[in-house]
Amino acid sequence: MTPAELARKVGVDPKTVARWLANEARLPHPRHRFAVCEILEVDEAMIWPLAVRAAVKTGPDREIHRVYPTHGLVPKEVWQHVISGATRELTLFGYAPYWLAREVRDLEGILRRSAAAGVRIRVITGDPDNPIVAADEASTGLPLTLTSRIQQTRRMLEPLRDLIEVRQSVFGYGRSVYRGDDEALVDWWVHGTTGDDFPVLHLRRQQDGGMFDQVLLHAEKLWQDATPVWPEAEDRTEH
Repeated sequence: MTPAELARKVGVDPKTVARWLANEARLPHPRHRFAVCEILEVDEAMIWPLAVRAAVKTGPDREIHRVYPTHGLVPKEVWQHVISGATRELTLFGYAPYWLAREVRDLEGILRRSAAAGVRIRVITGDPDNPIVAADEASTGLPLTLTSRIQQTRRMLEPLRDLIEVRQSVFGYGRSVYRGDDEALVDWWVHGTTGDDFPVLHLRRQQDGGMFDQVLLHAEKLWQDATPVWPEAEDRTEH
């Protein structure tokens, strides 16, 4: 990748990237460092070791790769990387993740190709008939209702019903898990808003029994208690 290409992807002037390259002690703004690392798919320690030494994480903290105060601050490249990079397991557990089609380029194609390559793909949506959905709509008064968002998610997944497993649950309300192999993006809801305002953690598995494994435990138990949206399709997927 040329410096000019990197500058365009990060959203800075090419001269800024030239200054980074000319002076290894020069530390860009954190958000620019994070963006560069995601785009180049390398660890920050490789490019800016001085910044890493100033904030070394140990123990369970090292599994928290990034913290984003809102969904809107998560670069599209991060969603693309987590979802398209899965080679074993891809789990998309959110009440109404219809917005993934906006964040991930060629989402349907990625899911089709991943399923053909043997990746197990599981999706959980909310149950539109759950009383908590009606309660949410009554209390928040959002124009785009939670019911309509769940329905949009299912319409998005309908063409893939013979390739992926889709279930619904009343228990996933308020917290979502989007996992690709040993990475995950997890969020929790801010009442009265849509997903753009939810805070997000980017986790990378580094140890047994750490934060990543705890989130995975939640996801697996949620899956066990969920019910198939299209039972006949799930039977074909499993066989």
